[in-house]
Amino acid sequence: MNEVVDRVLKRYALMQTMDEARVAESREKISRYIEKLAAAGQKDTHRLTVYGLAYLKELHEGRDPRFTGC
Repeated sequence: MNEVVDRVLKRYALMQTMDEARVAESREKISRYIEKLAAAGQKDTHRLTVYGLAYLKELHEGRDPRFTGC
């Protein structure tokens, strides 16, 4: 799963600049999130990458106000 985490961070870095501390914090959170998804049965690395990017975007940029979550 480390390759998925690396892929998520590299792709997010193309959109947003992050300092070393933020990268380290993000790596830890993304790793836990990806591990939970994998433990729940998600094994497709492409989907895990997409889910990881969405999680990281929400983590750093907040929820999209257009969606209520319902």
